[in-house]
Amino acid sequence: MRVTVIGHSCLRVRTRAGTILVDPWLFGSCYWRSWWHFPPSQEPDEEMLRPDWLYLTHHHFDHFHYPSMRRIDRSAKVLIPRFGVDVMAGEVTGLGFDAPTELVHGRVLDLGDGVRVASYQYGFDDTAFVIAEDDTVIVDVNDCKIRGRALAQLVGDFPAPQLAFKSHSFAQSYPVLYDAADPAQLSLVTAQTYIDDFHEVMAQLGPRHAIPFGSMVGFLHPDSRALNAHHVTPAALVDGVAERGGIPGTEVVPMAPGDVWDSSTGFERSDFDWYADRDRHLAELTEKAAPKIAARTAKEEGVTVEWAAFDQYFGRLVREVPRLLARRLAPRPFVFHVPSDTERPYWWVSFRSRSVGRSAHLPDEASGLTTIPEAVLADAIRDRIVHMLHGGMRIHTSLEPDGVHSDLGFWGVVMIWEIGYLPLHRSGRRPRLWFSMARRWREFVQQAPSIVSRNPVDHLAERFGADT
Repeated sequence: MRVTVIGHSCLRVRTRAGTILVDPWLFGSCYWRSWWHFPPSQEPDEEMLRPDWLYLTHHHFDHFHYPSMRRIDRSAKVLIPRFGVDVMAGEVTGLGFDAPTELVHGRVLDLGDGVRVASYQYGFDDTAFVIAEDDTVIVDVNDCKIRGRALAQLVGDFPAPQLAFKSHSFAQSYPVLYDAADPAQLSLVTAQTYIDDFHEVMAQLGPRHAIPFGSMVGFLHPDSRALNAHHVTPAALVDGVAERGGIPGTEVVPMAPGDVWDSSTGFERSDFDWYADRDRHLAELTEKAAPKIAARTAKEEGVTVEWAAFDQYFGRLVREVPRLLARRLAPRPFVFHVPSDTERPYWWVSFRSRSVGRSAHLPDEASGLTTIPEAVLADAIRDRIVHMLHGGMRIHTSLEPDGVHSDLGFWGVVMIWEIGYLPLHRSGRRPRLWFSMARRWREFVQQAPSIVSRNPVDHLAERFGADT
């Protein structure tokens, strides 16, 4: 087996059953010119664009990048997780690929020649992926939040992996692009959270080598550039794990785009450190990306959000989300600042009153005030991807006192609705939802007591629920 880091969350794995490409974001940017590869990855060659197999962990654009998918040869056999909803299959076929094979949670698929793969779903829309060739095992945790009993199932099926890959830095706007008078509202997730979580997951997995992964991003757009200063670097992660006493039997090994691990010969790594002079490298990348960012800026100029579209979209949301769920997760009005509406710039969504409105002043009991470029918000409403705005990073939120739980709860509710789990009267009629839940009983047994007995947003934030 030969494993090559392509960039960010993308791997190319050569096996006896063919080449497997995982999470292809191969070039360019995503999320409205906000996210770019850092360290930079090489322009994809013909070999990279002709994999035998393709696996998508979930449908966020830094993992399932439509421009990259359009360049990949359509002969690739696509594998996707079998979630409780069937959104991904339609996205794949809509790009011209044959109907994908859906991997049932925890069920091993034999690709032939001693090569096996398996998908372990967790949360509403994420997965960990395992590739095994005889006794050689790699686990791509990526930014999946798999923990506890669910992770123990994976370990039981594939013990002692040689490599495990896992994210290690911020992938959502909270708390870096937030402000609040009370610092406690910005402390649910911190840089230390990521280090601790990396340590705990890898300690349970017990790989020979733990690879910082899924966080190779530079934020080059002016709206998101401040995030770079808060990035948890691989070096900081290595030091943080060491400060916690290390992981017995596991070595943390940073890998950059182009680096390789071979089951016969070991690591082939560049000795160039992109983080030693990170600010200079990011400035050079920003200059290189400037024409594309400028073109995006020009495209957005003068674009406004139409009230009718906002009202229709979020009006449907508040009607289709169960009252008890919405009120528990997001009891306070969520407010967007829409400056083009000079008379009533505060556009709000209230689950408590099941209504949408706009006003001249910030509504009482609002969770906060969120500002997003109107062109970006309009795009997200049109394409039904509003929940991705939180991870797109072109956003700023000012929290009102005690508003953080309702704010993060709002984004969680929107995500559950947009990917198809709500309304329940539709998804609940589908056998695949109940089959998925039955396969994942370990996760629900572990999560239920905490969600019932505590504020669910606290619990989700601890498990990176704030990550979109």
